[in-house]
Amino acid sequence: RSRAASSVLGSRDFRWLWTSQSISVIGDQVFPIAATVAVLRAGGDAAELGLVLGARFLAIVLFALVGGVWADRLPRRAVMMGANAFRAIVVGLLAAAPADVPVVLLAALVFAVGSGEAFFRPAETALLPSILPANRLPAANGLIAVSFRTAAVVGPGIGGVAVVGLGSVRLAFALNALAFVASLACLLPLREPPRTARGARSSFVVEMRDGLAEVRRHPWVLATLLGATFLLMLVIAPESVLLPIIGRREFGTDSVYAWGLGMFSVGGIAGALFAMRFRPRHPGQFGWLLGLLFITVPIALAFPVAPWPIYAAYLISGFSWEPFNVYWQSALQREIEPDKLARVSSVDWMASLALFPLGLALVGPVVGLIGEAALLWGSAVAMIVITLVVLRVPGVKDFHTLGNVRK
Repeated sequence: RSRAASSVLGSRDFRWLWTSQSISVIGDQVFPIAATVAVLRAGGDAAELGLVLGARFLAIVLFALVGGVWADRLPRRAVMMGANAFRAIVVGLLAAAPADVPVVLLAALVFAVGSGEAFFRPAETALLPSILPANRLPAANGLIAVSFRTAAVVGPGIGGVAVVGLGSVRLAFALNALAFVASLACLLPLREPPRTARGARSSFVVEMRDGLAEVRRHPWVLATLLGATFLLMLVIAPESVLLPIIGRREFGTDSVYAWGLGMFSVGGIAGALFAMRFRPRHPGQFGWLLGLLFITVPIALAFPVAPWPIYAAYLISGFSWEPFNVYWQSALQREIEPDKLARVSSVDWMASLALFPLGLALVGPVVGLIGEAALLWGSAVAMIVITLVVLRVPGVKDFHTLGNVRK
């Protein structure tokens, strides 16, 4: 692991990209904590919290493919810088907003932040293989995953100190905006290699369709994205809304929410380090089956007897989740043509999050209909079913298109 990390860190441009991404993640993790506490302190319920949190992901769904097309058209570094500048401005407005800002206006600003993220993420994924050779991509993705989860520990910690320790949601938003500015600054010295001329450029709509066609050409990509779509709606959405609500109701503090996310990230760090060293024979199968440990989260939330079982569940789940991400990103960067990678990455974001806002919005009504425990147990069962169905699709087992020659 040490040799692999040293090898990729020998690249000056990767160091700047890695640093920019790490700082950006800190902002990404501070943001939902600040937004969540802002809604709850204003007296919001599960439905209003789902509306605000869902606004961010709805924007990603609506703009991800557009962002992917532009990231394949323009210098990806420039797209990332523009997205960071836009997000810094919007979050700065949230920091300056009055404490009693209406939930609808808060949701609109959160939607704007999500639209900036829809441009940043596809450009970031596609930029990496242009500055590193293919044999270094798994180590680079593992290192990015480590920094992602490390920053995700720091982010909730900063957010928790700001909103719980200092009692200031505005301060949390201000620190969030500062993180985006710092991330932008780290991209300034990065040198993006010029891309090969493509000849006559197709129309914007045609390029969007090409991205979707490339996904359909790889059955394992399409199956994984569809599986992720329902996984986020049926499993991740309920725990995202119920964790802060259960933590505050059962234990009288917002710190359970922040610590839960933090422990997930600590587990993710261990999982990413594990994935950097361990190369399974069947990465898709291994990643999906290991990810089943996430069912410990809805089970722990269904029986909130004490904070520590919740923390333990998030720690275990973080470890189980991250190897999948490392193997998945490396497979996309290896199997997808470079001039279509940003668009496929954007389809990844768009498709996997397509039903997530709906899932967030439905948590409140479903809890009112069947109760929290029934919903959480249903989430655990849904995850098992989704995993077993996706693994039956050809190519998912190895994250490889059958008949293709590996690059």
